[in-house]
Amino acid sequence: MVEDDHAGEPRLPTFLRSVMEDADAVLATARSAPDTLAGLIEADAARAEFLPLFDAQSLAAAVLDAHGAVRIASRLFAEEGGERYIDPDLVGRALRSAKPVVAPVAIETGGGSESVIFVYAAATVAFPLWRLPPELAAEAPAGKVVVLTTLAARAGPIERACAAFGLTGAQTRVVLAVIRAGSIKAAAKRLDLSHVTARETLSDVYRRTGARRLPELVGLLSGLAFGLLPSQSDHTPLLVDVWGLTEKQASIALLVAGGATREEAARALGLSVAVVRKDLEQIFAALRVGSASELARTVSTMSALGALLGATRGQLGFADPRAEPLRLLPRADSTRIAWSDYGPAGGRPVLIVHSSMTSRLAPSSLVAALQAKGFRVLSVDRPGFGMSDPVPGLRAGEHDPFDAASADLVALLDALKLPTIDIVARGGAQAVLALARRAPERIGRVVLVNPDPHSGADDRRHGPLGAFKEAYLRQPELIGTFARLLAGSLTRERLHRMVVQSMRGSPPDEAAAADPGFAEDYWRSVRMLATGRIEGYVNEQVAIARGGKPPPAPGRRWSVLIGAYDTMHDPDHVERYWRDVLPDSRFERVADAGRFLAMTHPERVAEALLAAE
Repeated sequence: MVEDDHAGEPRLPTFLRSVMEDADAVLATARSAPDTLAGLIEADAARAEFLPLFDAQSLAAAVLDAHGAVRIASRLFAEEGGERYIDPDLVGRALRSAKPVVAPVAIETGGGSESVIFVYAAATVAFPLWRLPPELAAEAPAGKVVVLTTLAARAGPIERACAAFGLTGAQTRVVLAVIRAGSIKAAAKRLDLSHVTARETLSDVYRRTGARRLPELVGLLSGLAFGLLPSQSDHTPLLVDVWGLTEKQASIALLVAGGATREEAARALGLSVAVVRKDLEQIFAALRVGSASELARTVSTMSALGALLGATRGQLGFADPRAEPLRLLPRADSTRIAWSDYGPAGGRPVLIVHSSMTSRLAPSSLVAALQAKGFRVLSVDRPGFGMSDPVPGLRAGEHDPFDAASADLVALLDALKLPTIDIVARGGAQAVLALARRAPERIGRVVLVNPDPHSGADDRRHGPLGAFKEAYLRQPELIGTFARLLAGSLTRERLHRMVVQSMRGSPPDEAAAADPGFAEDYWRSVRMLATGRIEGYVNEQVAIARGGKPPPAPGRRWSVLIGAYDTMHDPDHVERYWRDVLPDSRFERVADAGRFLAMTHPERVAEALLAAE
């Protein structure tokens, strides 16, 4: 754990502090003695801590007085009757402790009871530790206790999770009933369906979601309902400390909750099936569950609260999934592709391709500009970015990540029954070229915005982002370590400082960085990196650092927009570089734009797309 700085934010690791304070000096060191930074970077990266992300609507919270009476509560806490489960003794313990107090609680549900976690913390500890609803934060902390819990699984978030996979209303009703009842048989009875009909419905749900078995499905949808990322962490300590399981039992519980059969769990742990079955009986009793599906739901709840407890830097991130049209498409291997459809449904489809630093969460100004021109706006996380799973078995430096991304795009177009799609790439030109090689007939009109050359082709470096660029070029084998260090130290405030420093000398970008709306939009698009989802970033940065110039692609009558004030690359060099690659394309220098052209001049981008052949 890094020390806190004077502002209450954790102290920056030594290397990142050097970059933020004097990027030019780091650049000079990277060029003259690149090996001198390697040990420092590795040591700092080992201490990196990633930040969890939640749907704020899935967490219930209240401020209590010293006797456990509710002073003020969030709407969810009040609606679920959370005050019924308050333990005054735990309130007293929390007031006397500098750390949160955690306890499992059996709560009443429509189908019986469910074991959830309640977390108590003195308000003087909780207010700087957790981001709380504004109505709670207004309460004076002295002598108060904050309690957090997820309470019962609510229909709204589960329905949104089902919608992400395109489940029908009937399928969603069966899924909700199964999650609440804990078994297919009980769910069918509740819905007045035959057991066969319920099983057939779930079989189609498995196909649409990529889940293999019911526990995996329940865990997957419950995790999505919480908006939790990262969703796969080692929660053994909580199972041991809160529920009193042994480490062996905790390992069994996590495997079975993840969809493993008893036999698979036994093989994975080197145990007999009989031992696993006996331990599962004790696990079910301790967690007050009656099936593997109920166990999966409880583990998902535990994951959410476990991430809360791990967010000791006060940097817990809340997001409203209703603001982002998340959709998920399973690959053939059951891993998943995340994409968004901003609509409108009747518009001409256009895909916004994200940069290597960001994710599918598209700039709101660009989305609006394209929609105003009649486009249906889509976006997709490339493998290992945001909510898209990495492609199993593909390691950095040993495959072409852009070709893997093009395979996902073809799969998405097939699923949507779209023969072709227009493209706007804000960076990410290599991904568009890969799609052109794999499936040229699927590409319509294309606009590339500030396309990046490979790292060795341009020596312009400026600010913190330029220092990273130089370091990646000099030592591509350390890109994974760099990425872990960067992502594990990233906060909204630090990202803003990096952007401000890196954009100095570009008036349009400086103006954009000073706009709170722009800063929020950009942080939203980069936020997934801070959760530890760095595989895609690493794969692409290694490919860019080690790769060479792509071969010419004549006949591509694309539009290429280049900001005259781009601080990351020399615009003259960028144009020469890409004219060699795309000799038949149309190039336009945008005189009053810089690195963030796609966000500061969205109408110009939309007009260029309309003008493209």
